[in-house]
Amino acid sequence: MMNGLGNLGHLGKLGHASTSGTNHPEVEASGRAFPIWNTKPGDDKLLSLSIHGLTEHIGTPTPENPVPMRSVGDSGLFLSVMPDKAGSDYQLLNIKEAMKKAGHDGILRSVNGIYDEVVYNGKEWKLIQRIGVSTGFTVTSISTLNSNGDLREVLIRGSVKGTQVTPDISVFYSNKFYYTGDSTSNKWNKVYGVWTNSLRYGFTVVYDITDYPTEEALKAMIEDESTIYYYVLFTPAEYSLDLPVITTYDEQTYFASNAAEVKPRMIARCKVSKALDYIREGLIGYYTGRGRSNTDENKNILPDLSGNGNDLENKNFAYTPDSGYGDGYIQYDGVDDFSSVEKAMTNIDFTILFTISDVELLTGNSWSGLIYGSSYYLGINKGICFSSENRYIMNGNISKTNFNIANKGKEIFVVGCFNGGKENKVIGITLGSINNSPIYACKQKIYDALIYNRELTEEEIKHNYKASCQYNGEDIDGKAGENNEF
Repeated sequence: MMNGLGNLGHLGKLGHASTSGTNHPEVEASGRAFPIWNTKPGDDKLLSLSIHGLTEHIGTPTPENPVPMRSVGDSGLFLSVMPDKAGSDYQLLNIKEAMKKAGHDGILRSVNGIYDEVVYNGKEWKLIQRIGVSTGFTVTSISTLNSNGDLREVLIRGSVKGTQVTPDISVFYSNKFYYTGDSTSNKWNKVYGVWTNSLRYGFTVVYDITDYPTEEALKAMIEDESTIYYYVLFTPAEYSLDLPVITTYDEQTYFASNAAEVKPRMIARCKVSKALDYIREGLIGYYTGRGRSNTDENKNILPDLSGNGNDLENKNFAYTPDSGYGDGYIQYDGVDDFSSVEKAMTNIDFTILFTISDVELLTGNSWSGLIYGSSYYLGINKGICFSSENRYIMNGNISKTNFNIANKGKEIFVVGCFNGGKENKVIGITLGSINNSPIYACKQKIYDALIYNRELTEEEIKHNYKASCQYNGEDIDGKAGENNEF
């Protein structure tokens, strides 16, 4: 399975640029919409592009109140390739139509971090389908395991109405049930919660007999075609797609999709005239979620890509989509997740930068992360920068007005601040909370976190913002439609 930037082994010291053995540097770029800087014109410069499926299932579904599973391509999927974000010129590729012509339904889904994927190798296109869809579930038996008043815990045996399920993944999605993985006593508080070792063998559900007085009624609901199941396929299916070769532009090439509700993350690798990277001078800590997955052998370590050895250790992660690595980011659950290292440093000036989104304050004092000492703090608290120096960074601009990024949804921000003027003694670095402790955990997605032992100039701040837009993407208001309107 293609996995974003792959393992960290090939990323190099900073993890972004490489040389292919000639004088043609290559860069990785990713996001929901992103530029690749310093591109050269031609139809042989884009080496690869992948478009990732994503399914969002927001809410707690029940048979009486189903929750739709929204996915990439539900309402069309065009890819726009342009010389700039303004779209003064463009190539428009109808990805959904190509998938439908190949015999697929044109929707890119995901389950538990595993996703369908459209892949371009610089010449040819294909779709890799990893997620199956079943409209209804064929029930062969229902066995009552436990009772609690009107509640019943039952084991449903049967099979999906589609291609075979993998035995290796327990999680599945349904519009009428919600996956809990809970077989403990707490299950009685999760009516219509389901769990299983694999949907291949069936599933266990807690239901209310006042809703379904007979097993026949329960069976009919589970088997009905309106009950939808998404699951991971045992064997992925591949489809060749009839799509054109992509041409890059001079100086910049911009990628965006028209997906309105659920936007796909895309990853590109491209030859450029000069690789744009983060400023390296003074960089003492650099952490990223790109190229990481919840199955990595070293998943408990968040390596310091600055080369200074300030690796962080992940604490209390469940390594699920809600607590672990996502598609290009680190997901902190806001309960007890954090990443930390105790490291003594003494310096006068510091600059910190976070590329971050989905900051939710589940407690009254949530910290996104900080560098800290016995009487020194520099970080983001409750979505606001915490610093004794009133100069703040927001999306490449420096201001004396503080920012607030809490509860802003999926919008990606590149934020930070300075702290200097006197000697500061640091004893540690923590992301996701503070002070090497989960006490003030914050729910959030962190894409990149950078720490410098000096004050960056205004020009350097703008440079790093451009680099972050290339590596992590940015948000475009509206959508790119068939007429390339944003």
